[in-house]
Amino acid sequence: MKRRDIIILAIVLVASLTLYLLRPKAIEDSAAAVYLRISIAGQTQELIPLTEERAIRIEQENGDYNIIQIFKGGFRMLESNCRNQDCIRQGDVTADNIGGRALANEIICLPHQLVLSLVTEDETVLELDP
Repeated sequence: MKRRDIIILAIVLVASLTLYLLRPKAIEDSAAAVYLRISIAGQTQELIPLTEERAIRIEQENGDYNIIQIFKGGFRMLESNCRNQDCIRQGDVTADNIGGRALANEIICLPHQLVLSLVTEDETVLELDP
């Protein structure tokens, strides 16, 4: 190997290590209590523990609706009457996959101003403090 090849290899290794260490972290303990936070227009509407399977329907006064499927440790947008359906294509949110998702711990339905977030028990306590 030439000296230039060794330098390039070293730079690539250092860059890879740096990116690995700076990547978004998933929630450390996926067995910890996690919740679905439902927010509409920036206001938290509900906190739901992700402990059992069920579907919930969120209806707004203007006729907009979304159906969310909750499963143990995560959730997904199942149905929406928005035009673009981007929220449905955002996939599952779980404690294990938030480090690799584009929107990390959230699913967003922009036309309905709806944000679904996976939060830990610590984050819910902070939210409830005045």
